[in-house]
Amino acid sequence: MIRFVLIFLCAMGVATALHYRFVGPIFASNNTDPMGYAALSAGLLAWLLTSTRLKFLPALLKGIGIWLGVVLVLVLGYGLQPEWMDLWNRLLATAIPQKGFSQNTGSWNVQKSSDGHFYVELLVNHVPIRFLVDTGAGSIVLTRSAARQIGLMPDRLEYTLNLQTANGMTRGAPILLDELRLGDLTLHNMPATVHAGELHTCLLGMTFFKRLDSYEVKRNWLTLRWQGNLGS
Repeated sequence: MIRFVLIFLCAMGVATALHYRFVGPIFASNNTDPMGYAALSAGLLAWLLTSTRLKFLPALLKGIGIWLGVVLVLVLGYGLQPEWMDLWNRLLATAIPQKGFSQNTGSWNVQKSSDGHFYVELLVNHVPIRFLVDTGAGSIVLTRSAARQIGLMPDRLEYTLNLQTANGMTRGAPILLDELRLGDLTLHNMPATVHAGELHTCLLGMTFFKRLDSYEVKRNWLTLRWQGNLGS
């Protein structure tokens, strides 16, 4: 009995010290739950140690240590969920730069691709479309292939606009995108253009960037910032 009491008191002392170190005084409020859990755990530990024969004690302590380690890993994994998600998003952004990731509400980070350009994947009418960031372009420009992906029929569009490109003048068809999404940003009825020629990559021009609060390039990262659903 004395052995049980001594082990119980020692366990309670350790539990109280740990609670004070990481949470606060165990008697700080009217909530008796921490005290009850500590007493129950200390009592269970004292009973196990006093009812187990000495020759089985090392195996018991080893088993308790393993289970405590498992519980600790699970608690840390749950508690550090945001950090794990941030790490996963960074790894994904490194492997697939156009995916990007968000650390805070109202922002998006994109890593520079291996060809030296920034690419951003947007949901256009609920379809993921990859864009080349081109602040020199005046508007959002879709390839004919991307136009088909979002449900348009390029051959039936009216190519009434003159577009200045690196390869000279070409024609474009003005359209409105019902919805454009990036992270928690949603833009409705966005004007865009479908390129009449053989454009290989969609362009994300100033029509989009003017709807943001700011954008900046620092080292190999492009950061876009906005407040709320600007287009809602």
